[in-house]
Amino acid sequence: MKSVNKKKVKINKVYIVLGSIYLVAFIFRLFIAGAILGHHTDMGCFSYWGEQAYQEGLLEFYNGKLYCDYPPLYIYILWVIEALRELFGIMFAFPAHIIMLKLPSIIFDIISAYFIYKIAKTRFSEKTSVILSAIMAFNLAYILNSSAWGQIDSILTLFIALTAYNIMNNKLQWATVAYVFAVLLKPQAFIFAPILIFAYIRSRNIKKVLSSLLIGLVQFVAIILPYALRQHPLWIFGLYFGTMGQYAYATVNAYNLYGLLGLNWVPDSEILWLIPYKIYGYLAIIGVCALTTAAFIKGHKKPGFTFATAGLLMTVVFTFATKMHERYIFPSILLVLAAYIFSNDRRFLHIHILQTLTFFANCTYILYLNYTNSYDIYSPFIAIVSAVSVFTALWYIKIYIQLYIMNKDNMPSKYLT
Repeated sequence: MKSVNKKKVKINKVYIVLGSIYLVAFIFRLFIAGAILGHHTDMGCFSYWGEQAYQEGLLEFYNGKLYCDYPPLYIYILWVIEALRELFGIMFAFPAHIIMLKLPSIIFDIISAYFIYKIAKTRFSEKTSVILSAIMAFNLAYILNSSAWGQIDSILTLFIALTAYNIMNNKLQWATVAYVFAVLLKPQAFIFAPILIFAYIRSRNIKKVLSSLLIGLVQFVAIILPYALRQHPLWIFGLYFGTMGQYAYATVNAYNLYGLLGLNWVPDSEILWLIPYKIYGYLAIIGVCALTTAAFIKGHKKPGFTFATAGLLMTVVFTFATKMHERYIFPSILLVLAAYIFSNDRRFLHIHILQTLTFFANCTYILYLNYTNSYDIYSPFIAIVSAVSVFTALWYIKIYIQLYIMNKDNMPSKYLT
């Protein structure tokens, strides 16, 4: 009886510590959210999209009156925010409204930190799990993205993380549900499609795969239906293709390989060594799909494979594909930390730190330029951050090949926790 009581006390203490960490992280984010109004373009779009959705109704939202390149799921969130703003009489685009727009991402930041705690607890001690959760709660990239910038990448990332987690636990239906939510939130979710395809192949249970696909299809149709009733049948595909094709540049403020080469905002149709930049980008995408397929064949049963694969897909696409924005590397920050937790390979933790720092440097600078109405196509700062990003991607590829293709289990002890 005494041992049971001691265990209960210990659990209560852990949750008090975690609650305190999350409360401080939440309050700190709220302070930043109110002090910094966010990226002007993004916050302007989000506030007007919410107003349009609430006043015109969801049926009329994609009628062309107001430009919107986001899929329907986030518009529901904006509708709720606008309804609450109207209910409480909060002034449009004032700090309280801006905080409301940032609040969903801030909440998902905290949930992401708790997710890290829950998965870490399956592999590490209670103390280490709490530390890793705290690292996530106060991650510089997360604080900047949700509280300062005002973007929703933490929501997308958690859905992708839940997709990977459910795949690991052989819960194919739940993985599909999480992935469909991600796709209906942001088109970048398509980058992670291989991890779900690998899961379907690995299942070898046709009934389970078909039921998962059916659940996903019903979910997809149900979510877009209120927007689709007055649209042509294939409008949603036009929205996705339009979004993915609208920034035809080598890089759009993403400090990656093309940033390193001084090609920021340079059309990706321009030629290098007889080949357009966009073709190099397509080859990178094909290459990482081939690499992850080889890893799936050789090492998909190894710890951390699904999270490491998801992180690698995003890292390679961000670094070597064209049309990338500064924030697109964001999901890899959590995914690679999860890969560290499951693989116990400390090098993934180093990748996590490097990606956090490069994201923070890249996006802080872009946010500064946005506030000062300035432009910087190429500078030593861009070159340095881009070079670190390229180095990190190449190192990630090397680690991934060693672990999941070459099956090197006998890694030096310095790499293991």
